Amino acid sequence: MEERERPNAGELKNDARSAAVLAEAERRHVPRFHEHAERDERPPRRLFRRRGSRLLNRILLLVILVLLALIVFYKAGDWFKSGLHIEAPESLSAFMPDETMGYSQIDFSNAVLGESRTKSDFVVLEQDVSVTSRVSQALANLALFEKYQIIRSYGTGVYTVDLSKLTADDVTVDEALQQVTVTIPHAALTYVTVDVEKTEYEETEKALFAFGEIKLTNEQLNLLEQSIDEAMHAQLETADMLAKADAHALSQVQKLFEPVVQSVAADYIVAIELQPAS
Repeated sequence: MEERERPNAGELKNDARSAAVLAEAERRHVPRFHEHAERDERPPRRLFRRRGSRLLNRILLLVILVLLALIVFYKAGDWFKSGLHIEAPESLSAFMPDETMGYSQIDFSNAVLGESRTKSDFVVLEQDVSVTSRVSQALANLALFEKYQIIRSYGTGVYTVDLSKLTADDVTVDEALQQVTVTIPHAALTYVTVDVEKTEYEETEKALFAFGEIKLTNEQLNLLEQSIDEAMHAQLETADMLAKADAHALSQVQKLFEPVVQSVAADYIVAIELQPAS
């Protein structure tokens, strides 16, 4: 058998040195590789934890800020309420809302005055009236030549109340009685109309030597119409007739304002009074 060639001492020494170097290199590099591998796995977890912690901190901070803002707003409202106090002038105290009913005088005043503003000639009474006139003529003013005729004229007197001049002072409110009182002017005779078609003419009465019918000139007709108008006014403006017109005024104006007032407060009643005579 052939003997293998044995390595000399120098080669063995070199091989041992190379093996030592490789072992040392393996010892140094392998742990470092594993250490880097572990480090590569750890940072993502730490980064996720850090981001989650920051987000939670921001949410908590936002909640705290919102709570602080609500507390400050609530306290500011209390301060504002405690520091704000309004007192109405005495002249306006009657117009402030009633604490119990919730109605004020100005509510009723506006309603009443709004309805009365267009009622400058509010008709409260139409009264029929008749007047008898005697028309005569005589030649030379002698009774034997006199002739005369009786004429009955009919007309209507219209009484009105001027509601357009009412002011807030004419409207008062009694919360205890739940009553609104309106003070109005007295009724007045505004005009008289004569119904010509209803005029009645009696037959002409003649004296012994009178003849023909009565004929009036235009001037005499005008005087006759004027006298009829004056006679009708005189009948319609007596104390009794004016008192009757006032009574109708109280009734008619109440009917006018009652639905107006009850549109503001259904449980309130209306009372009408007349202004003192001037």
